[in-house]
Amino acid sequence: MAETQVSRDRFVVGYIADARGYDALEFASFMAEGIDAEVRIVMVLPEPNAFGTASVGTPVPSDHIYSQQLRDWADDALRRVPEGIHAQVDFRFNDSAAHGLLDAAAELDAKMIVIGAQAGPLLGKFTLGSVANALLHASPVPVGLAPRRFKNPGGGVQRVTGIYGTRSGSEVVIGRSVVRAVRRDVPLRLVSLVQVDQIAPREVREITDEARRFGGEQLEAVASGLLDSGRATIEIAEGHRLEDALAKIEWLPGDVAYLGSSRLGRGLSVFLGSRARRILDALEAPVVVLPSEFRD
Repeated sequence: MAETQVSRDRFVVGYIADARGYDALEFASFMAEGIDAEVRIVMVLPEPNAFGTASVGTPVPSDHIYSQQLRDWADDALRRVPEGIHAQVDFRFNDSAAHGLLDAAAELDAKMIVIGAQAGPLLGKFTLGSVANALLHASPVPVGLAPRRFKNPGGGVQRVTGIYGTRSGSEVVIGRSVVRAVRRDVPLRLVSLVQVDQIAPREVREITDEARRFGGEQLEAVASGLLDSGRATIEIAEGHRLEDALAKIEWLPGDVAYLGSSRLGRGLSVFLGSRARRILDALEAPVVVLPSEFRD
């Protein structure tokens, strides 16, 4: 039983009992369906003050009303997880929600941290709050961003879309997208933004080159097989502006997008640059942002 737990993909959900938390939990459940995965619902709470004591993983025992509220929130969160998905609630104490989630991800060997978009503005699916900004500049694991009012369509991920350009780091997006599509046994779509960069589109052979750079000759052969069989397709997004190009991409229920982080990051961490932020503003699907040198 212990070996099964170790091999299982684990997603850490930054959860609070509001719209953002519900969106994050919907997205994590969507990502967990159909694969051997566990959803760890992490509530990061302020450090207890002098009037109460606590240890990591437990509510403050001296405040029965507070403890009961936490149990109610935990029970409600677990009820929101579809049947058949392994889920557990963790309470963490840290004055920084982002640091608490990063610590949880490290201790649990998580594959991804999932958070919801900041509520507020009328326009845009993704509005990044302080926790999202902190994670998108420091996380050593991918960060999943759930759009506002995201609803799990059911059935798990139905198609993986990797969005890449001409800048360094595209091999991470392409390689990771190939790996995810194969593991989930779903179609792969690679969307090239090279027309926006005013550079000629890459040829198919260069896609396989990028897969080899990411995962070696074996992954190169897998990518080539997907392309030859029609299970993988390449689209060129064209437009005078980045937003115009992205607006032409069609999205279906069950799609998830993978996006690379800036090459200006520290290599092993996510770093969301201005270009990636513009892409987020234009996307209509849930997205996973990858550290620039992430390998998995």
